[in-house]
Amino acid sequence: MKLDSSVKKQYPELVTGYAVVRGLKIEKTVNGLEEAKRKVFGELKKKYGVTPTTEIPEVGFYREFYKAMGVDPSKLKPPTEYLLRRAIEDRFPRINNLVDSCLLATVEHWIIVGVYDLDWIKGEPKVTLVSKAESFETIDGRHVTPAIGEVVLRDDKTIISAYTAGDAKATMITPQTKNALIIAWNAPGIDKSKVEAALASIEEYVGKFCNGKIQERKILN
Repeated sequence: MKLDSSVKKQYPELVTGYAVVRGLKIEKTVNGLEEAKRKVFGELKKKYGVTPTTEIPEVGFYREFYKAMGVDPSKLKPPTEYLLRRAIEDRFPRINNLVDSCLLATVEHWIIVGVYDLDWIKGEPKVTLVSKAESFETIDGRHVTPAIGEVVLRDDKTIISAYTAGDAKATMITPQTKNALIIAWNAPGIDKSKVEAALASIEEYVGKFCNGKIQERKILN
């Protein structure tokens, strides 16, 4: 896993961490995960339940970063903001034990946590900036072309994830997934310790709820 120097030059406060997980067992629901969600959601409701979204500092950091990459956050909400509202309103997504664990870590730590089937990644993945027009199909079937200068995760063949546009269908988690790459991204203004905490939560969750084991965990420099 690599971090392109162009990213650090353009966005020096952006922090990216990753974890490689092996031996996963993907299931729709598992014991304990819903209880863990309820605990985190209860804390979020107490802290943010009556607070206008515009008054939450972390929301502002993500919105400003979207704008820096040429995206209007009022039209395309950052996942941290979207998932917070879903948690408070008891409408949090339910996909599978691994994806749900990553979404839980996202709202718990204000860090975007994405997960990808490692066995479908070609070559060494890297975080870089879009330098030319390139389209990919997202999980929900949209064909998107990230703006020049947007932060993306890509392999030797194509884009795996774009910071604002979402994740690729080609590497989505399925019931057959055994090994995964997990990426944790902050927004400038969100402390590096939050990225580290999100990865620590993921290590706990994949062990408890997904039968997985972290093979490698690192903050990219």
